[in-house]
Amino acid sequence: MNKLLIIFFCALSSLSLGQNDINKDLDKLELFIKSLDQRYVDSIETSAIIESGMKAMLKELDPHSVYFSPEQYKAANEPLKGQFKGIGIRYQVIDDTLTVIEVLGKSPAEKGGLLIGDQLIAIGTDTLSGQKMRSSKMSERIKDPINTDRPFLIQRQSENVELALGRENVTVSSVPAYFMLNKDVGYIKLNRFSSTSLTDFRNALDELEKEGMQELIFDLRGNSGGYLNVAIRIIDEFLEDRKLIVYTEGTHQSKKETYAISGGRFTKGDLVVLIDERSASASEIVAGAVQDWDRGLIVGRRSYGKGLVQRTIEFEDGSAMRLTISRYYTPTGRSIQRPYDEGVDAYRKELSARKKSGEFYSKDSMKLDTSFVYFTPSRRKVYGGGGIVPDVFIAADTANPNPIWSQINKTNLHYLYALNYARNRQQELEKTYPTILDYSTNFELSSTEMSDLKSMLTHRGFEFTEEDFTSGYDDLKNSVEGLISRFTYGYTDQVYFVQSKDKAVMRALDVIQNDTFSELGLR
Repeated sequence: MNKLLIIFFCALSSLSLGQNDINKDLDKLELFIKSLDQRYVDSIETSAIIESGMKAMLKELDPHSVYFSPEQYKAANEPLKGQFKGIGIRYQVIDDTLTVIEVLGKSPAEKGGLLIGDQLIAIGTDTLSGQKMRSSKMSERIKDPINTDRPFLIQRQSENVELALGRENVTVSSVPAYFMLNKDVGYIKLNRFSSTSLTDFRNALDELEKEGMQELIFDLRGNSGGYLNVAIRIIDEFLEDRKLIVYTEGTHQSKKETYAISGGRFTKGDLVVLIDERSASASEIVAGAVQDWDRGLIVGRRSYGKGLVQRTIEFEDGSAMRLTISRYYTPTGRSIQRPYDEGVDAYRKELSARKKSGEFYSKDSMKLDTSFVYFTPSRRKVYGGGGIVPDVFIAADTANPNPIWSQINKTNLHYLYALNYARNRQQELEKTYPTILDYSTNFELSSTEMSDLKSMLTHRGFEFTEEDFTSGYDDLKNSVEGLISRFTYGYTDQVYFVQSKDKAVMRALDVIQNDTFSELGLR
């Protein structure tokens, strides 16, 4: 009981110290919790009540101050470590069965002989398939220490195989792909700002410069953030020395300015940063500094709008809270934190509200707060108060998804078709299209093959009209062709195939190759 009180009071102290009569508040809470423990009519667990109370208190403050149970805290930290403990696969649940779509190099899965396309049926007595099982539950069973020494039951095409696979720390790069889009323009995709991201990014940048890169497209779409210090070190690679990158400030945190100091690796060539509504926090720091210094152009859609900085406070029982301690500001003084005065629930629904308003599909539907206007050195207008507004807008895909896709997303049968296609034609594909460039330029599924796919979907119980199939034909065809490239050449080459046809990437290339940089005074 005393340990629980200490944990609870530590949380309260972090929230209130310096603002209130903390001793009086602690005395009140101590009496409250002791009364529950010693006087309540039924037997109760005070730890559950304390956790609920901590969550409720933090929710009253802001959307990004949060409490984690020990299990939640471990799960939240894993993506930021640059590695995870497991067997080393990427998988997709296809028709209710966990199916391997990538075996990571030097992993237990590779060492144990697991192959792409293998279906993991069970581990020991625990099943890994079934209509009612979530993919997260499948992953939990694989990682469960109790299953470490138990063999996997694998279905490999028409035969069953048993494999013993160990568990090791598997390194996962935060840069899943980088490549040259043409002889001058490089592309780097960054998924998160983890402990290994600076090294991952620098390695990619150095390799592309060896290949002759003069301009760069830096893709931060879907990147929800990570470590602030890592974002600062990465933006440092784009800015000349002594330029302000970001500053932070809060009621109990004095103003702290951070400047470029490294003599960055890429301070001269044209730079385009891709963002969307899921680019948040550290991604917005990078995009904001690039935009504020006229260092490059931002292409995409308005970013998430998270401008609050959290500090993690760990408790003895393995739980933790992330407490907002300051706000960050871009070099021009912009706070890009969107309002949360209507409460956390309304805040979390704001992206849906943007979509419903049409903002994802039309720049004219974007509601800008003109009271937060700032100017870059070249006198370009930039906006605060709710995310980074791109210089060049890219509409999202249609707001009305085709009925076929709603069914495909439940079963992922297009993965199965692509997997079988690549497996049955591996040698033919590699001989006819030796490189991913050859494949991207020349490969195309025939109308007969698309009819085969349609027949497979119909046979599996999909319900759609001829009009549905026709309207979704191109998207389905492109998706399957991309998956075939993955199963034939690997994940990085699939990213090349997809991005070489992506409309945001194509627009970014156009921006670099036309006079947009010159017209805006960025050259």
